[in-house]
Amino acid sequence: MKNKFWILGVIVVIIVISIIKTLFSYPETNKNESSSEVQNNTYKNTAYNFSVTFPEGWKITPRGTTDSQAIVQKATKGSAVISLAIRDVPLVVDALSSEDKSIKDLVDFEEFKEETKSDMEKALPGVRDFEFKQTSVDQIPSYWIKFTGPSTTGNTASEDTVEQYQFFYKNVLYMISTTANSNDFSSIKNEFDDTIKNFKITR
Repeated sequence: MKNKFWILGVIVVIIVISIIKTLFSYPETNKNESSSEVQNNTYKNTAYNFSVTFPEGWKITPRGTTDSQAIVQKATKGSAVISLAIRDVPLVVDALSSEDKSIKDLVDFEEFKEETKSDMEKALPGVRDFEFKQTSVDQIPSYWIKFTGPSTTGNTASEDTVEQYQFFYKNVLYMISTTANSNDFSSIKNEFDDTIKNFKITR
């Protein structure tokens, strides 16, 4: 089985940086199957009020036993994976109780970049080529990160590239990631971009 420990780790690291360090209690994820619906290539989640249409040719699959507990849905194409991870954020800071707060209110972008890179390099040897930017998903402010790290299939070592978008809306932290072999990443890049464009929050 391909070793994906480092991509699972980045979700944990970023949750720690953006939530735990700002005094939130540990968040949970609603994985009630009755809240999820798949029609053709579109996944809808009524617990978190969003929908996303995955690219044609991708297989929509449930969270596996080795996946992060935050993942509610994923899609695969060969060795490439698009995953949706979500955390409820029980707010304990009055200043962040307003529903119009964004991820920028949880953690400053420069702090996000510095601490994410530092913590990942310590926890996940071999992770490199970090890129960060501020962007948006469905008009919601988002932090974007891209990086490369080692993976193995049996005794064969290779490397994967990851892109991840994170945003905060109505007390929920959303994380949309794709991971693929670095040699193949450019070939699925446009498909992941289309997935991001097709992510819609029900307002």
